[in-house]
Amino acid sequence: MCKPRFVPVKGVNLAGWLVAEHWITKDAEIWQNLSEEDANSGEFIVMQRSPREVAVQRFEGHWKSFITEDDIAQIASAGLNTVRVPVGYWIAGFDNHDVSNEAEWKMHAPGGLKYLDRLVREWARTHNVSVLISMHAAKGSQNGAEHSSPAVKDRSLWSLYPENIATTVDAVRFLAQRYRDDDAFLGIGLLNEPDGTTTTKALYQYYEDAYRLIRIEDQNDCILTVSPLLTEQSANFDLRELLPGASNVWVEWHRYFTRGLEDATEDELLTSAIPKFQTELDSWKDKSDKKLFVGAFSFATAKQQFIDTQHRLNEFAQAQLELLSNHVDAGWTFWTWRVLGGDDDISGGELSRWSLRSMIRNGVFPALT
Repeated sequence: MCKPRFVPVKGVNLAGWLVAEHWITKDAEIWQNLSEEDANSGEFIVMQRSPREVAVQRFEGHWKSFITEDDIAQIASAGLNTVRVPVGYWIAGFDNHDVSNEAEWKMHAPGGLKYLDRLVREWARTHNVSVLISMHAAKGSQNGAEHSSPAVKDRSLWSLYPENIATTVDAVRFLAQRYRDDDAFLGIGLLNEPDGTTTTKALYQYYEDAYRLIRIEDQNDCILTVSPLLTEQSANFDLRELLPGASNVWVEWHRYFTRGLEDATEDELLTSAIPKFQTELDSWKDKSDKKLFVGAFSFATAKQQFIDTQHRLNEFAQAQLELLSNHVDAGWTFWTWRVLGGDDDISGGELSRWSLRSMIRNGVFPALT
């Protein structure tokens, strides 16, 4: 049985698994014989540029090996209670709004759903871990980034065509219905990091439509997380217009120390950047009527500060965890569990600070049990 929902989330993302991300899985077989540009363009283009039968076999092998039950057992042993798992709309296996008849969802390798089933219905249940599904790749791409699998590199077409939005609504509703009675199912993040050409009007209407279908029509009380546009995530924007009066909805924010701090010293990160983070957390809570969920953060820094001073890296990590524990009511998930090339790095190098598995192994992340 999963932990009660009033227990704050303390978890980790399973990135690079059911939605491909090159930088997280550079050593994986799925990238073989691809140019660097194609490999960094997202899963749709990877499949488009690869011999299909070979690519499907490679993805099957990747899904089978990159995350296993042993990973979930390790996550639980570290005292974590939740995993956030990115998925794409194609995992549902249908598109009822394909007015162009291009069948873009079929470009992706089939079969990911059985691994999501295995995670929710077997591994997570066995190890007392909750599962939060994240719609990372909406039809048409909500941000143009690699992790949203755009059909055209760097282009976000999601909100430009109503059929894209309708297909995404169907996908999140399908997942909510599929797992509603599963003990380990916590809920769904309705859309990851909306940006690019995505408009506030289209985004908020999507949230309203998905909420109405899942919560009202289907009577499903699972957690739903919503995020404003990346360009509207500052103190200047009031979030009370984001699904006003909705129940069991969290506002999701992602926060890193990897941009804008290239010239910061280690002391400045600890004495200035961390207090600023606290101020921002409090601001998010003040401008919203919903619980705050930090869906992604890491111990990475802009220029590998703390590379030669692990005790200070430990201090930096602990400062973040204390803020998240004391100022974030819904909880948090670290980005991410595994990074190929960083998992076994105990030096505190760049990739290892994105790998919670590495951070646990080298003692930077303390066991929470």
